[in-house]
Amino acid sequence: MDSIDPGMLPTERESNGISIRKYQPGDSSAIVEAVQESVATVGAWLDWCGSGYGPAEADAWIAHAISAWDKAEMFAFAVVDATSGDYLGGVGVNQIDQDNHSANLGYWVRQSYESRGVGTQAARLAVGYAFELLKLSRIEIVCAAMNRPSRRVAEKTGARFEGLQSGRLSVHGRALDAAVYSITAPAARRHA
Repeated sequence: MDSIDPGMLPTERESNGISIRKYQPGDSSAIVEAVQESVATVGAWLDWCGSGYGPAEADAWIAHAISAWDKAEMFAFAVVDATSGDYLGGVGVNQIDQDNHSANLGYWVRQSYESRGVGTQAARLAVGYAFELLKLSRIEIVCAAMNRPSRRVAEKTGARFEGLQSGRLSVHGRALDAAVYSITAPAARRHA
């Protein structure tokens, strides 16, 4: 990725009514609304998604996401409805390992849009971005073993289950087993 200029990369991708785009400073209120709606579902698996999440947390996230993008350290996308622009969640390529051309994929979908294919479509768009534009060759998805919705997204995206890792994640102060999935560039092309 040393040869990739993040300022020259496209900041948006769209397919099947879903768009992923670089976060913008004006996204704060939409993020807060989506997080507050999703505390019972997303919050069960992600510590940051709690009732105390407000504008300050959203602004800090947006600033971090933009700064990390500009340094090619992380590519975080807002997931939005391509027609209305409504904020549906987030997806991102993070923990980028430039030496091994690999990264982690994370995603979440607001509660009112769960089970509609939004997460799968957003994940596919982000995986395509990672392989085509960032020139990565492996994406890893790590989620709590009991998080069936996240595991379904990984499977529908074409990721291969590699196994369980004991105590890999800490959620709300508890060590949880993690399901580890991977998707490689050739596999990504088959499921695009």
